[in-house]
Amino acid sequence: MSHSAIGPRALDTLTRDPRKAEAYRHDPYMREALAALAPVIATDALHRHTFVVLKPDAVAGRRCEAILDILRSLAWHPVAATTLRFDPLLVRELWRYQFNAASAQRIALVDPLLSSGPALLVLLEDRDAARDVPASVRLTAAKGSAEPSAARSTDLRTRIGRVNGLLNFIHTADEPVDVARELQLFSYQTGWSWCAGPLLGTEAADPVAAGETVTELLRTAEAEIPAHDLDVTACLARLAALAGPWGACARDLPDPAHVEEWLRVLRTAPLPDTDARWDVLTVLTSWIHCNEEGILPIIPTTRADAWRTGTAHDAPRRAVAV
Repeated sequence: MSHSAIGPRALDTLTRDPRKAEAYRHDPYMREALAALAPVIATDALHRHTFVVLKPDAVAGRRCEAILDILRSLAWHPVAATTLRFDPLLVRELWRYQFNAASAQRIALVDPLLSSGPALLVLLEDRDAARDVPASVRLTAAKGSAEPSAARSTDLRTRIGRVNGLLNFIHTADEPVDVARELQLFSYQTGWSWCAGPLLGTEAADPVAAGETVTELLRTAEAEIPAHDLDVTACLARLAALAGPWGACARDLPDPAHVEEWLRVLRTAPLPDTDARWDVLTVLTSWIHCNEEGILPIIPTTRADAWRTGTAHDAPRRAVAV
């Protein structure tokens, strides 16, 4: 008797990684996603569409407009948008199959970072006539690694001025099966109506209206999250002028060798308000080790080549990206 209501070949058109297909067959979010997206599973909707999450650090660093401009220039066009807020459960379920490789330092910091304001969730349609892989796969390849040491000058994250391994501004889904699963996870908060028209084909995409929605949502997010330079040196100087535990950290422990002392303060003291909050987050994200040495993610990123060759059996595993 099977342990899954998802058939063994049900995900064949959505992933090229057999390990991921087997894991997702037993994933309750995937089962719900297949039901929600049933009208378009047999079409190319999940191949033509993907999404980008503009995380709170992108809002603080005022990178959102630049990101969207670059995406449009590369033929990814916004067709719907909504606001999203991360919480600890969403973070762990979104990266369920990668978070095992995250360091304890990253785990301690990721919730204060991602919960520091609203994120923008933008549905994209890939209009590149030469596209030979799904929209999500093409965007994952263009995005580049979350790790600065693996960055290329042409990577999207490099072009938008990524600061470090956590202040990298964007999240995208790796391939169509992840688009479906992650939209399902988001739907518990956002519902489906925000993207049902263009994604399910119930109404024609309206890029002008979508652009206006993105602009309105971005302005609201920027009103909540102050603009910040995300510069470590400037952050330490500002923090050193403060009273309280964070000012003491900046004055007495002003280098990466003391990151564990800073993290101990993070566990007991609230982050300061407004600008100083992002001062602390910038310092800590710049100092931590993001991944556990020698630990591989349960499911790695699927490479674009796997879609061109039809298999991901030999794809190398990559570090967790948040």
